[in-house]
Amino acid sequence: MGALVKAEFRKILTTRLWWALMIPAVAVGLLVALLWAAGAADFGSGVATGFRDRGLDLRPFQGEISWSVLALPRALNMAAVLPMVFGTLAITNELHHRTITTTFLTGAPRGMVLAAKGVAYALWGAIFGVVIALSVSLGTLIGSGGDNLPDAGPWLLILGSGVLMCVLWTLLGLGVGALIGSSIGALVLLLIYSLVVGPLGELLLYTTSRGGHVGGFMPNGSANGITGSTTTTVLMDQINVLLVDSEDQALFADAYREVADAVVRVATGAAGAYSAWICGLIFAGWTALFYGLGFWRNARRDIT
Repeated sequence: MGALVKAEFRKILTTRLWWALMIPAVAVGLLVALLWAAGAADFGSGVATGFRDRGLDLRPFQGEISWSVLALPRALNMAAVLPMVFGTLAITNELHHRTITTTFLTGAPRGMVLAAKGVAYALWGAIFGVVIALSVSLGTLIGSGGDNLPDAGPWLLILGSGVLMCVLWTLLGLGVGALIGSSIGALVLLLIYSLVVGPLGELLLYTTSRGGHVGGFMPNGSANGITGSTTTTVLMDQINVLLVDSEDQALFADAYREVADAVVRVATGAAGAYSAWICGLIFAGWTALFYGLGFWRNARRDIT
């Protein structure tokens, strides 16, 4: 297995695909994070105004709530499209150019070859995730001007959830590409879903179900929930701590807490999502399903 994984790495490094997608992934992460971080203060002001109109003044705490952290999940979710594309094109290009034929004929049994591909691309998904996390962090720091940022622990927790999401998106893209076999078909399907149908459909489901979790079961909703729910927890913990009086009596009523949670979840891209660990399990299930189907399809594919 180790030799097969090394062979996959050598094969990847001899192509331009990895850096051709790494560069735009860095650019997207940096730019989206910068823009969201720059607008986070305005978002915080809008939230404070909304709660003041309901009789609860959040203005004194605006500087103590890490609104700039909203940039992290939004940028991570957007940039994660690139490792998904990487996984998709990696297998479909091999199928199209028939280079996978030599691997199947000269390597170990197909099952071992396909398993090695999964390990290799999981590692590459992690590499993409770390690089994206660094670019997103830089964009957030620049856009926020260093204001309204969380401590290192929550920051790293959100970034870690983003790396996990990138690994799973890479493997899901690999599975869909292996299942469909066509670069154009697989890319069109995944891009339209992840950029248009998924986000809009899940937001619509969240609205029509009045805060239900239907969208959280979907691949895109659960993927975004990994980072979005983690960020929501960080912000809600801060809000709950700040809104406690000197006698330790909660001033933040359940009704306000529900409103705040809903607003923050929409802002982080986690509308309708469950908690982060449940989202991780759901998205891992979708990934395993598509990777398994792609594995099954290629274990029986005619390579002549």
